[in-house]
Amino acid sequence: MVAKRTEELQEANKLVLEAYEELYTKNELINEQKADLEVSLNHLKEMQVQLVQSEKMASLGVLTAGVAHEINNPLNFIQGGYKGVEIYLKNNGEEHFSKVSPLLKAIGEGINRVSNIVQGLSQFSGSDNVLIEKCKIHPIIDNCLTMLYSNIREKAEVIKNYWDEELFVIGNIGKLHQVILNVLSNSVQAIESKGMIKISTKTEKGSISMIIEDNGCGIKKEDLSKVTDPFFTTKAPGKGAGLGLSVAYKIIKEHHGHLAISSDENKGTSVTISLPSFN
Repeated sequence: MVAKRTEELQEANKLVLEAYEELYTKNELINEQKADLEVSLNHLKEMQVQLVQSEKMASLGVLTAGVAHEINNPLNFIQGGYKGVEIYLKNNGEEHFSKVSPLLKAIGEGINRVSNIVQGLSQFSGSDNVLIEKCKIHPIIDNCLTMLYSNIREKAEVIKNYWDEELFVIGNIGKLHQVILNVLSNSVQAIESKGMIKISTKTEKGSISMIIEDNGCGIKKEDLSKVTDPFFTTKAPGKGAGLGLSVAYKIIKEHHGHLAISSDENKGTSVTISLPSFN
């Protein structure tokens, strides 16, 4: 009787153990599936962000192209009128011309500045997905500096150290404008006042490099590896979505290039963008 009872208990224990092992295996499988789902969900979120950003950039491209066109037409009339007045005064009123010459010079500079802004907007609006345009690097940087002029002038001195010759890459001119704008905007935001932004270009071994340095607040060591992650930001709520460097990194990868960031907290940040050269 005792032996039979013992045998029944052993059989029951065996069944319980088997059931436990099966439950444990299924639980492990559920955990694995949960982890896979989390990865898929994060990937979907990232894709959604990129899609939203692409849609925004497409809309912005249409808007800027329209604005540039609308400004350009009256600007041409203004430029023509300005030249006409200048020529007339030179030929018919030397005395008056000398008096109004400083004013005419200021008007001319203002017209040129508006013209440069319109040109920059036109370049920026080329935001389709083709990557086969021959792009001049230095004019792209200059256009971006023009568009950010009002943000930069009160906060930083810009030092340009360009390569002696013009540098070319094959890519998308609108997207490359977006990269430079995003990086420069980060530099401006990192500087409190009386700062410096240095932009250097060079070429070597079939590659061109753009180095954008600032002496702003810098990035904490523990945050440096996260700055190209979507949504990562150290700014206060409402001050930034954490997409600038993420988008820039993605665009440079599309162009078969590389974006590297080095930084020292409270000292400054350096962003190096490398792209295959077409020189």
